[in-house]
Amino acid sequence: MITEPRVKKPAKTSKASSSSEVVARINKLQEKLESIFESRTPVIAEALEATMEGVRRSLAGSAKPTESSVLSSVVDELGQVIARKLQDKFSVEDSFRLAKMRGETAKLEILNEVGAMLALQQAADVLGVSKQAVHKRLQKQSLFGIKYQEEIRIPAWQIRDAEVVPGIGEVLKNLETTDWGKLLFLHTENMQLEGRKPKDLILEGKSDLVAQLAAQFGEQGAK
Repeated sequence: MITEPRVKKPAKTSKASSSSEVVARINKLQEKLESIFESRTPVIAEALEATMEGVRRSLAGSAKPTESSVLSSVVDELGQVIARKLQDKFSVEDSFRLAKMRGETAKLEILNEVGAMLALQQAADVLGVSKQAVHKRLQKQSLFGIKYQEEIRIPAWQIRDAEVVPGIGEVLKNLETTDWGKLLFLHTENMQLEGRKPKDLILEGKSDLVAQLAAQFGEQGAK
């Protein structure tokens, strides 16, 4: 009897071998993700979350999703993230709220530079005049005050030895801007004054120089 030679069948790839390859790739991916997360960037986290959600969706639709279906789900999720970001950027309410917060923060920073502030009656007591007289000085711009929450506050540095510092009136009259603009001008370092604050020069008796600069500041604000 002639025995036919046995034909060797090609060895099948074992499931164990395939599984180990997948595990190895996942471990490698995990290492990369850990290095990425060290940056602690919210945008990266959102992008990764969207990617994972896209993969989950594709798996929910099929036990063995195709490459194109997985990529399509991921792209769709990333598109939704971008759409939300754009909506946030164009949100009028959020923009207004953020602008208001920035404005309030800027005011706080200015006030920190101003120093002590006096109420109307306190300024009147220091000057030895009536409250009405102080109010009149404010109206004539021979003294500067700013209104906040229905009350007027006067930077205390303007009063020395029971008198208003000379020259402050001329500077104020040249400042054609808002009260907050005046506060900013007086208490911010100015390159044209070699990095010094206008209020410091006024206290040194150099109000003429500051008045000239104030006129330029007012002209720029009007343009």
